[in-house]
Amino acid sequence: MLLQLALDTPDANLAYRLLNQTGSDVDIIEIGTPLLIRYGINIISKIKQKYPQKLILADLKIVDAGAIESRLAFNAGADIVTVLATAHGETIKGAKTEAEKVGGKLMVDLITILDLKTMVHLAKTHDALGIDYICLHTAYDIQEGNNPNLTFNRVRRVNEALSSTKLAIAGGLKPESIASIVGLAPEIVIVGEYITKHQLPQKAVKKIRSIVDNE
Repeated sequence: MLLQLALDTPDANLAYRLLNQTGSDVDIIEIGTPLLIRYGINIISKIKQKYPQKLILADLKIVDAGAIESRLAFNAGADIVTVLATAHGETIKGAKTEAEKVGGKLMVDLITILDLKTMVHLAKTHDALGIDYICLHTAYDIQEGNNPNLTFNRVRRVNEALSSTKLAIAGGLKPESIASIVGLAPEIVIVGEYITKHQLPQKAVKKIRSIVDNE
């Protein structure tokens, strides 16, 4: 199981400080959408240069121009790029083709979906396309309310719909919610604010790491 750190801050200096404290304990560094919007695609190259041994995920959340936008990220040094699961099939295929050209990976994000039946359908659809990862993701703007995507049953149902595509889990994850789903062995656990807003980020990431490593 891989641990991904979501850097969903618009402040690059803060992102670098957080990485200085936590980078050695994570497998994937996610360059969040706010960082990409503020600083552009070049921030991918800068972080990759500082952490060449880490996988870098560019959270572009592509919804159109899949080939063009994913190519920009891969050429800048991204290892994984995200596309919305509800994007047109041709958009996803275009991004997948670009990933294959450079040995990169594509993550399809279910962030806009709450209906379990639709999630399962999309999981099967993208699995059939040979997508690398599918992310069961509770959006930031609804995490304070009911968080249905993190229930054991939902994770299990989506996971069962996959054969070759690997499952990632994201959205308000904390130690207790991760502990409740590790038995389902998702490929990637994505953690943001529990680490990035913790008073002691290094302590927080080590706590998550211990849960992930003892799955």
